[in-house]
Amino acid sequence: MLESKITIDPFLKMVKVQNEKDAMRNSLKAALQRNKTYVKDISQTDRQRFRSSWASLITESAKIYSTPLADDKQHCETIAKISEKLSQDYAHILVGGYLRFGTSQKAFNLYLKFLWRLDIENFPAPPHCPVDGVVLKAANLQGSWTKCNSVEQYMKWIAAIRKQLTIHSTLAEYEYDLWNKSARNQS
Repeated sequence: MLESKITIDPFLKMVKVQNEKDAMRNSLKAALQRNKTYVKDISQTDRQRFRSSWASLITESAKIYSTPLADDKQHCETIAKISEKLSQDYAHILVGGYLRFGTSQKAFNLYLKFLWRLDIENFPAPPHCPVDGVVLKAANLQGSWTKCNSVEQYMKWIAAIRKQLTIHSTLAEYEYDLWNKSARNQS
């Protein structure tokens, strides 16, 4: 079943994600690339410890999403808790001493998207989508997810994106369709 979904799903095929381990690696990489997160001259060991802790927090937090979760407040609290815990434990290696909310939401929302698309144990569509430059541009929204450290700003973006949804669409489906259209245009 999992193999057939991967060959059918153009997103998973293009990003080469076949399992949860791939999903986590890709989620963290996507949240960190082109995003100044670490202070200068930190060791590879510190980076690896940080990423390992981040992966553990995301994996643990994702467990409550195995059934549909529609509560924006609870979702934002989960993202904030991940950011706060990592900021507390790794302030010495993070720019400004904290992991920005925008960086945390990108990794967490993307990981939930992967679980949904992989159809891991019938994982439902996540309540939000990864908010990044592609999504912001498509929704004609200003700002940079990499600099966002505000739940309020993030929720303004989510509300604006929701206004663009069709009656049968969710944020996750909207972003998934947007991603596939963008990927086709780049090919």
